[in-house]
Amino acid sequence: MAERSAQGTQYGTEVVRIEPKGIEHVEETERHGHVSSVFTLWFGANVELATLTTGTAAVSLFGLSFGQAALGLIIGNILGVTLLGLVSTFGPRLGVPQMVHSRAPFGFFGNFLPGALNAIAGVMWFAVNTVLGAFAFEALFHTDFFVALLVMVLIQVIVAVYGHNMIHAVERFMAILLTLVFVGVSIFAFAHANYALPFNAKSVLGQYTGLGGGIIEAVGLALSYLLGWTVFGSDYTRYLPSTTPPSHVFFNAASANFIAGVWLELVGVALATIFPKAAAGANPISLLSGIQPHWMVPVALFAVIIGTVTADVLNIYSGSLSALVINIPLKRWVAAILVGLLGGILAWIARNSYYLDFENFLFLLAYWLAPWTAVVLVDFFVVRRGRYHTDMFYDPRRVIRPGFWAWLIAIVVSIPFFNQALYVGAFANRYPHLGDISYYVSFIVAGVLYWIIGTRTARD
Repeated sequence: MAERSAQGTQYGTEVVRIEPKGIEHVEETERHGHVSSVFTLWFGANVELATLTTGTAAVSLFGLSFGQAALGLIIGNILGVTLLGLVSTFGPRLGVPQMVHSRAPFGFFGNFLPGALNAIAGVMWFAVNTVLGAFAFEALFHTDFFVALLVMVLIQVIVAVYGHNMIHAVERFMAILLTLVFVGVSIFAFAHANYALPFNAKSVLGQYTGLGGGIIEAVGLALSYLLGWTVFGSDYTRYLPSTTPPSHVFFNAASANFIAGVWLELVGVALATIFPKAAAGANPISLLSGIQPHWMVPVALFAVIIGTVTADVLNIYSGSLSALVINIPLKRWVAAILVGLLGGILAWIARNSYYLDFENFLFLLAYWLAPWTAVVLVDFFVVRRGRYHTDMFYDPRRVIRPGFWAWLIAIVVSIPFFNQALYVGAFANRYPHLGDISYYVSFIVAGVLYWIIGTRTARD
């Protein structure tokens, strides 16, 4: 039970101080902040190039037109922000990080596997975004990629090491700056987009999925992108006072992600119709090199660098919390450095095949995150109905709980529905026009299974 007691003195609202907490419970006397910070945090984290390239992929990989891509991406965002908004409400109510909360349905040791996967996801998300930031740094300051990568890693790790309050402060400031820059990019993109560009049946993956499957895949891209954030939800709301209305938390988290996500993804779609060769290239920065007026190019590149920081500090921070959840014997700030170091190495390795690696990564995330999300939502709203005692989150005697088995079975059941470059399941191979529906299957299976067995055995 030692995890419940934070080390050091009261953290309070201090920004320029390394957060003393790791995954300990946040007592009511330590709560602070305003719910509006939830909006600026998520808005700042999503007004960045990785969000934009999600939209670009819908055109370059699946061959969709502007309208077709927009339809799929908007539906995916609606689904994703609903899930992220719901889990974000758990923070003020429970006062624990997201992956600590999932110990309730998974068990202390049953939670190790999803905890490890989330730590790995933090490293991989850091790599995905850092590649973009390093490309922008390289183009703006005319350095080589290694120098650009080193600078980006250092900046991001420093912010994440300081922790919760520093992250919220950085996101508040950067959200304003990023908005101003991407408004300029949006004016150019939407004014010059080729809205008449038809579906391209010969695109990289469109030739396999067809139009219907391509739209379903676009839904999956947007949903997968947000599922990657869902497992972080409570990490950034757990310091809010317990009296914070859940509806306010939900609205701020959901609206920020929806506005920023749909906006930047549609900008990506528009740019892909303007610069199809750049959209299909290995370096996404080339999408911005042709925007007009030309003086906007270095401004946009600088915004990409800033946006990389706003997204990646969350990946490092939450990844480091997950490392603690699986009992890696490190302080939080040391774990943050480790996540940044591993992510930097992976970014170097993956720098030459961004778009396909990005698409594969998003789908791989959804394969385990969709059923995980179903289990934690059913646990909170159906099995326990919001009634938890804090000790259960830190009790190693709760070895493996039913949520783990529901999650694992759901993943196995969904394998025939996998449909991506790395693997095509039997069902997807026979019905490619349906795209990849595995995450919907796993979400429903996990939720129903846990609802059945959890209500009978998990109330402890």
